[in-house]
Amino acid sequence: MKSSKAIIVITLIGLTMLVSFALPRPKYESPDILSKLEIPASFGAWRSRDASSQVQTGGDVYNFVSRVFAREYARPAYISLLDKGYEGLLFLILGAGNFHNPKVCYGSSGYKTTDLPDIEFDANGHRFKASAVFFDRPGKSVVITYWIVIDKKQAGWGQQKIIELWSSLLGKKKAGFMCRIDIPATADTTDKAVNLAKSFISAIAPFIPQDQAEYLFGK
Repeated sequence: MKSSKAIIVITLIGLTMLVSFALPRPKYESPDILSKLEIPASFGAWRSRDASSQVQTGGDVYNFVSRVFAREYARPAYISLLDKGYEGLLFLILGAGNFHNPKVCYGSSGYKTTDLPDIEFDANGHRFKASAVFFDRPGKSVVITYWIVIDKKQAGWGQQKIIELWSSLLGKKKAGFMCRIDIPATADTTDKAVNLAKSFISAIAPFIPQDQAEYLFGK
């Protein structure tokens, strides 16, 4: 009996070593759709500027990024009849391979994390939900909303991991994107940030070609 157990243990160790060192390392890849997406730089009252270089050199919270769409959008906001300011956000679209949970990146950078209720977006009539988290650090607090869409279907964090594993092992490419909206906020203005994110998606969605919008918002 003891010799049988030893054979099983040795066999399992051998298989583990084979998978770990002998087989090609799996790599989760996405076809290059990101560079072809027609995301408007301006629409309605919104204007933007490219923020890719800022994101790729933005320190620990962005050090995972390799392929990304990043634009800072802003629109006028009237504080009073005689006082006009601006409200803005950072819109990120990350290709497969950049699916890192913001809680991990911001948590390891010293931010205090508070989950907010899920947000329901309306993208040109298509409704979907996204996670929302408030990351708090003096002078740098932010509300981040994020969601994942793989092959035009929304996926949860656990689903994404399973799809990633199988796609890697089978050598298949999936059109997967993680979308994020980062909005500076304080503990007292999280509701305002959430409403701004909802307003942004409702405003930009009609300006994205329908077949491309499905890659970002699902169908």
